[in-house]
Amino acid sequence: MADQAGRQAMRLLGDQSFIGLEYPVLGVQEFCPLVTAIVLAQRVGAGFSAELSSLIADGTWDAQILYQTRPWQRRVVPMALALPLGTLVLCTIAIVVWELGGIAVMLLRSNINPFTFFHPEVVTPSLLGLLTAKGLVFGLCIFAGSVSAAFSGRASVLNLNTATGDPGDVGRATADAVVRATLLCLLVNLVIDVAWFLA
Repeated sequence: MADQAGRQAMRLLGDQSFIGLEYPVLGVQEFCPLVTAIVLAQRVGAGFSAELSSLIADGTWDAQILYQTRPWQRRVVPMALALPLGTLVLCTIAIVVWELGGIAVMLLRSNINPFTFFHPEVVTPSLLGLLTAKGLVFGLCIFAGSVSAAFSGRASVLNLNTATGDPGDVGRATADAVVRATLLCLLVNLVIDVAWFLA
């Protein structure tokens, strides 16, 4: 991103000095939160959905409810807390990597001084608030997509005549979790951005 922006700026305007001012804003406002959320949806969200749907498919979930081992409190609630916080922390790490990567690329490809490129002052408190909101909400979207996908196959599992569910339900739930979480994150990102620009 930094390399392409720098080369286009030099070709069209003959100046790269403004790239460093906009680069961290793009990272904080758009790229880092959204890319982090999509990666987490594919890895953590899919795994969590597969775990829940496996418990449902083999009857373990109902057995845990029957024996009052509180599967909701022990398995679901911790993930509801961990995903938003984890997403926010990983977004912050992604922004640091984004900026360091931009500095390195601009230094190596365009010989731009890192101190000229680095402008932390453009990351205002309002941008950090936007990052925090996106990180937390994206984490909740991943959680919602995973849980809804896992439990959407529950009816088909309960209607089976066999003691165990269809193994295909687990695969479907895993794929559905990724799709639902990704679409939710994209939709929420659009809503937040529109609200941000109109405010």
